[in-house]
Amino acid sequence: MSLGPTNFKIVKGMLSGDLLDFLGFYAYSKADAPNAIPTVETHGFVDTQVANTPAWNSDIATEVLLYRFLHDMKEYTGVALEPTYSYLRVYKKGDVLHRHTDKKSCEYSVSITLKREQADDIWPLWLETNERHPVLLDEGDGLIYKGIENPHWRDKFEGERLAQVFLHYVRR
Repeated sequence: MSLGPTNFKIVKGMLSGDLLDFLGFYAYSKADAPNAIPTVETHGFVDTQVANTPAWNSDIATEVLLYRFLHDMKEYTGVALEPTYSYLRVYKKGDVLHRHTDKKSCEYSVSITLKREQADDIWPLWLETNERHPVLLDEGDGLIYKGIENPHWRDKFEGERLAQVFLHYVRR
């Protein structure tokens, strides 16, 4: 199996049940904590893509998820992969993710929506392959894509909050 001619795959219900609920509430709890906005002093890095938004690089819970999906990612992509890192972000009203491609450690990525404030508030993730695709991910849905090849972005977020996890892999 491979990603096919579009260079991406949407996996409905990639996460579900208690694990999805746990990770969604976990992300929101982290975002609600004091000092949740990343600074060099509190997290060792600053998220420059979406400033003043809670985000965590290689959080222990998402690192476990990174390894949990390693076999599945090999099946979805048709490529022997090794994990590089995970990233957790809780977007807030007004956030914008500018059009970009990823660094080399994100050769193959999956973006999974963990939790939204409102059930009907799906925020499109735009992906550009040979054309532009507005990808709509419900809670638990994942988008598998080649982050270093395909530009992706999100326009201004009109909802309240959205928790997203990103799992990154490279060819072995």
